[in-house]
Amino acid sequence: MESNDIYELAKGLRKDSRSLYNRLRSIDEDSQFVTHVSQMLPAYPVVANERCGVWYVDPQLSTQTAYFKSTDGHTSNWKFSLRRANTHILPLITSHSGVILVDSTRKGKSMPDSFSRTIPIWCAVWNSAIKANRGLEWGIEVHTPPSVVSLSENEQMLQLIPQFTRLLLQSDIDVGKLTSQMTKPLRPVWITRDHCLAIPPDFTQADFYPVICVSASSTEETGNGFMYVQGAADDHELWAEHLTPQLFWQHRNQLVASKSDCIEAMQQISSEISLPSTATQYSFIRDTNLAIGTCGNGQQLQSWLGFDVVINCSTCNVDIKSSHSFKYLFLPVTDSKRGQLEMAQAIPKALEFVAQYIGSRRLRILVHCAQGTNVSVCIALAILTKYFDSQGMFNVNSRKDINKQMIQNRLLWITTAHAKANPQRAMLKQATDGSNSTFEQALGMMQSEWRRVEVERMEWQVERIRLKAKISASEKRISQLSALYTVSQRQISMLESMIKQHSESPQPTESLKKANEGVDVQGIVKVTKGTRDRSRKLLERCLEEIEALANGQKVEAINTAPSLNVQGPTELGHNRSSASLSAATKPMEKPKVNGIIESHDASVAAADESSLSLASAQLPAATGDIESDDEGSQPERRPIRKISERRRRTAAPATENSAALTVDEVDMGGRKQWHEQRRLVGHMDGVRALCAQPSGKAVSGGDDGMVILWDVKQQRRQKGRQQPVSASGDIAPTGIFRGHLAAVTSVVVSSEHIYSCALDSTIKMWKLPHEGLTGDEEVENAFPAGEFLGHTDAVWGLALAPTGTSLLASVSADATCRLWSTDERFSASPLRATLTYPQKTSVPFPTAISFVNDASGDDGAQLAIGYDSGLVDVRDLITKNSVHTASVGSRITRISSTGALLAVASLNGSVHLCDLRTNSKSVKANLIAAYPQPGVAAIAVDTYAAERLVVTGGSDGVVKWWDWRNPQSCLCELTAHQQKADEGVGAVAFVAADCVITGGADGNLKMFNT
Repeated sequence: MESNDIYELAKGLRKDSRSLYNRLRSIDEDSQFVTHVSQMLPAYPVVANERCGVWYVDPQLSTQTAYFKSTDGHTSNWKFSLRRANTHILPLITSHSGVILVDSTRKGKSMPDSFSRTIPIWCAVWNSAIKANRGLEWGIEVHTPPSVVSLSENEQMLQLIPQFTRLLLQSDIDVGKLTSQMTKPLRPVWITRDHCLAIPPDFTQADFYPVICVSASSTEETGNGFMYVQGAADDHELWAEHLTPQLFWQHRNQLVASKSDCIEAMQQISSEISLPSTATQYSFIRDTNLAIGTCGNGQQLQSWLGFDVVINCSTCNVDIKSSHSFKYLFLPVTDSKRGQLEMAQAIPKALEFVAQYIGSRRLRILVHCAQGTNVSVCIALAILTKYFDSQGMFNVNSRKDINKQMIQNRLLWITTAHAKANPQRAMLKQATDGSNSTFEQALGMMQSEWRRVEVERMEWQVERIRLKAKISASEKRISQLSALYTVSQRQISMLESMIKQHSESPQPTESLKKANEGVDVQGIVKVTKGTRDRSRKLLERCLEEIEALANGQKVEAINTAPSLNVQGPTELGHNRSSASLSAATKPMEKPKVNGIIESHDASVAAADESSLSLASAQLPAATGDIESDDEGSQPERRPIRKISERRRRTAAPATENSAALTVDEVDMGGRKQWHEQRRLVGHMDGVRALCAQPSGKAVSGGDDGMVILWDVKQQRRQKGRQQPVSASGDIAPTGIFRGHLAAVTSVVVSSEHIYSCALDSTIKMWKLPHEGLTGDEEVENAFPAGEFLGHTDAVWGLALAPTGTSLLASVSADATCRLWSTDERFSASPLRATLTYPQKTSVPFPTAISFVNDASGDDGAQLAIGYDSGLVDVRDLITKNSVHTASVGSRITRISSTGALLAVASLNGSVHLCDLRTNSKSVKANLIAAYPQPGVAAIAVDTYAAERLVVTGGSDGVVKWWDWRNPQSCLCELTAHQQKADEGVGAVAFVAADCVITGGADGNLKMFNT
């Protein structure tokens, strides 16, 4: 597919998804959620946040608005704006003990920045100002949603509150008068569509006034019969044309029902707009006799008769007769971002008109526009700044000493008196210039427009790249499915060929049947059937190896020794009697060698086709002593397989010096020896993460970004065949999961899923494969089943709570420990809690984590967190408070827990054992000097409770076994892995008391047994 075609496809898809009909349907669906919340909280008035929130609030529910701008809450650009002080809602909050604010945001966020940051800052500033004005003992905090705003960002905002408070107290706003009835501080509360509000919250006994922030849009595509658009009402001037929120609610049913002709319906509604009522819709600015009005005043001449000067800034002109006493000026300005140039041309005319007709008289002036929120506010601001002093008195001589503080105070007059005032930044810039339009201004506007187009072009470019990557992933998946289909077809063809050959084999002739009379045919059939079954299995294995060679995979050696366990007569002849045949075909007793029963599998010599004919055949004689339980008959001698030395040692009674020690093994106290049994081959780089279960399943993660599933006990069957093991003992992976973009640092496994974290700051969830997977299911399992997002830096460790709690804990270099819910009910928002370091100065970051039992023995009731400073902090999951602490002196690399016992590995080469069964907060740790050599670190540790065993791995590649009851002496040590860049063993894990898996920087996984 050409790049231009992809660009056009993306452009068409995006344009169609954001069509007028989809936007209106999305707004209609979101408004139903707002109505539902207002009905559950009927005691609080509903206030829409300009400009987007007005579309989601039914005018029958409320017509009041506020203006909290999202840009005032952008990161590192936090601001408290006096022209958006929203003083008019303070009496509303006081009289109703709270308020509901409604807004929305575009795709990618659960709530707008105006809710998560601007309103928390606004509440904190007003609380601080009231405290300073009255001398109250209120605590000043910035309450922000923890899932959206990090702790560090909250601290930075809190440091700016005193500065914003001084700005408010030094302004012309009468804080004491506005807040005289307030008895409690303000505090924001958030409600989103992603969280079900089954039971309405009760704030009647709360010690604060709730400012309930309702985010109307959903982060999920919930549309039924249309394409849902999150935050559909945002930037309505770019898509609504002449449609307003008032017109939408008046003709809501008609617009929502007209899918194909939605644009025509909107144009028809806009052309049939009826004249508004004659009710007065203007507000006077203090005592200046200057008023701001809406379009209703401009189309009803009767409402103008009380004014001396009228400036009409709307696009609708009115025919004024000479008999009217007021002076009239028509200045058409488009009420959108496109009207900047018209505004720059209109302001000088308005100033000249006011100076010409007013003179020294104190006249009444009306400035109005279509909505009374933007254009009329900007022109009124220019008039106030030029011709009115700080007392609100008119001065015909224009002021020359205009500064930013003066403009802010005049704008504060307007926003305090006219609650709907919501001027755009670009319009305000033109109003405060106070000069005629120049070439430089026009050039600046063109540059601004060019930058906007460039930003939009870059957004399209990013969308194009994203769609191209999505297409590439789809093509890759199609290729994988095609490969699986081809392999399946080839196998089906082979099986059909085998069945056909079998059906076409010649049947016995009549002469052959007569020749076989008197022969024990049943015994022959039994031999032939068993031989055929084993031959078929050998043939299937050959086909598997041929297929592996064809695909370029590694081929494991086939055991070519025959395993035709033929049981039957030693001789077959025409002259033997039925009695002798019966005696000859009696089942053989299992031979015993040194008291051990030896199986006959794979012990019979190869029999060619002649041995299966009617001619006599003699089996090879066996060697060794054979004991028979039947003295009356002598069983046929069969060859006995030689028992390996390892099996003989296992079967024979153990003696203290039964085996000599090797160079790499050190036996302490006659303990069992550990030795390498198999290797697990699959990783292409160092292994850093490892987790194992008693069932034999093991999961590993490495620097190659792969998560690999193993079945070390070879119990898993894939497609009806045993998992292959090569002649060298190497075990192949059961499943490989790719998705991390950096090294995997930790893995844990539950009964259904695998969880992994990496240096790419992500936590991914993978579905465990089950028995009898189809090809499509195998491809599906190669992709993550879920992802936990929230960390902003590398994730170092994971811990899974005991069965029944569905909690997953993670620690990260962003200095946080987060608790996630693995329950599918919380898949939309899995984050349950965020834990931080108890002190606020010199905050270290956590590096290891593990669930432990509390003093009462409850499984996973506490959480042990290890830090790079060497501190071990044990937290209670209910109170989130610290209950135990311990220090190990250097950075903690891994924590392993067994009940209430912690094994803590650190960079100084030591392993500390901490017993938490104590009432003391400070826990004394028992030291294991695991790696006393300078520069060698203890990287990995694991425990096994049943045998009181501890296994450790060091950066020198040595694995050691310890008994935690006697930590001064090492039970056994092995050089397991080669060093690579000062790294050796990366992870260790117990499978059972006699089985340990280790992973190292050399990319190898090894399994050790006793």
